Amino acid sequence: MIKETWKEPWIKYLAALLGKADMEYNTAVFFVFLAVFLCLYFLLRNPTLKKRWILVGNLGFYLWSGWAAAGIVAATAAVICWTARRMEKIYRGFEEEKTGLSPKEQAARLLDYKKRTKKYLIGALTAVLGIWIFVKLGRFLGFGTAETLSEAIKNKGIIVPLGISYYSLSSIGYLLDVYWRKARAEHSFLDLFTVMIYFPHIVQGPIGKYETLLKQLKALPAFEYRRVCQGLQLMLWGYMKKMIVADRLVLYTSAVFAAPEDFAGVEILLAVLLSVLQLYADFSGCMDLVRGISQAVGIELAENFRQPLFARDAQEFWARWHITLGAWSKEYIYLPIAMNPRFARMTNRMKKRGRKWLASFLKAICPLTAVWLFTGLWHGTGVDYLVWGLYWCALMTLSKETAPLLNRLKTFLRVEPKRKAYRVFQSVRTYLLFAAGRTFTVAGGLAGCGLLWRQLFAGSRLWTLFDGTLYTHGLDQKDFYVAFAGIALMLFVDYLHERGISIRERIAGQKLPIRWAFYYGALFSLVVLGIYGPGFDAASFVYGAF
Repeated sequence: MIKETWKEPWIKYLAALLGKADMEYNTAVFFVFLAVFLCLYFLLRNPTLKKRWILVGNLGFYLWSGWAAAGIVAATAAVICWTARRMEKIYRGFEEEKTGLSPKEQAARLLDYKKRTKKYLIGALTAVLGIWIFVKLGRFLGFGTAETLSEAIKNKGIIVPLGISYYSLSSIGYLLDVYWRKARAEHSFLDLFTVMIYFPHIVQGPIGKYETLLKQLKALPAFEYRRVCQGLQLMLWGYMKKMIVADRLVLYTSAVFAAPEDFAGVEILLAVLLSVLQLYADFSGCMDLVRGISQAVGIELAENFRQPLFARDAQEFWARWHITLGAWSKEYIYLPIAMNPRFARMTNRMKKRGRKWLASFLKAICPLTAVWLFTGLWHGTGVDYLVWGLYWCALMTLSKETAPLLNRLKTFLRVEPKRKAYRVFQSVRTYLLFAAGRTFTVAGGLAGCGLLWRQLFAGSRLWTLFDGTLYTHGLDQKDFYVAFAGIALMLFVDYLHERGISIRERIAGQKLPIRWAFYYGALFSLVVLGIYGPGFDAASFVYGAF
């Protein structure tokens, strides 16, 4: 009897723990998984065994989201691997045939070989994009999420592979690079599959190039104490941004955006402004976490954030925010459209007919519009996301077209662009533009956006800042103080990084007691101030549903 009483709570605990449908980065089950993965990884010495252990870890992480989803991504990987190898085999025939041919003859023969490879490329892209579009449309049409094929058929649900948007973009880029002969095809299915479902970046990115990841996977370094420590430090910083700042701010912002009609004035304004910092702390915190894990393993993931809140205009902001998505869009959408021969001939005919301004405008606006329509649809399938994309397209176009006029105006007003005050003004202006763009999507659609703006000017409600009413909407006064302290620390660290000062390098250069004082202080802050506890449902990272 005593034995059964002792065992029962543990059985219930393990059942609850193992019964989770997914494995979020900020859950207990992930901490256990990561600890086991890293400990065994560091014990391995053989590079091949390390590589295969990463694959085992990837499979364990991915299978947690469901066998059916893993089956879909495995089949997709098989199609991508076969297609890339097939295209390379066709091009090999060209390499054998081109000897002795003139440059003109080589160009003609290469064009023939490209036509032969194109049908394989189109087939693979259709498969990858078809699954992705099906999932996007399924969500837009209101279908539920299913975990098994039988459940999907019975309940008319859809199976959503984990990180489908991220691995789809990376796979499309890989296939196009092989087709354009910018990258070599990977012959090992296991290696390609490893980088495709690499668990640190499968959920939220960054969107990495398979060629770069494959090179690192095949040259995994030996254990290095300094590198592992710096990776763990970056992970800790990411968790602090997520659990102390983002998860705290979302308690207030979600309450306001869920029922905008109950709020007005300063309450709405504060929620919109804080939502930018919440998103930044959440997304960049995840990037720090996954880059920290990868650094400990010996793989450097691409940088996805570079102090975007210090950007001075829309174009610079998006060159610093979600960098890998911007780079992918430029390489695989913007440039192919801008450099398309048919598009070039059309604009050239316009120039000859005296429509030089229109030709220049179309050359700039068409590729940019395509990029931002895609970016909007990538973030969500509603009309609100399309409008959000067009909003940023319009801002960038206006910024470029009005630049000469603004430069003359600054000269007339004797504004010194290099002065700190003017740079601060530019950063604040960009921040406010980003916050305004957030209103299109945070309240559940364009109707919610309109309601937000109406309530913003419905009344000031400044009294809520002083009578304690503000502290009854998810966050009490102490939580607001903690959140603002966390924001101040986050911005201070970004400011130091903007000046080229590496915090981790500075800490590593300190004596042992000082270093560990920093580590324990950060860990203690996370444990004491992090948002979690009994009954708390760990908030998913914002981009984890993509």
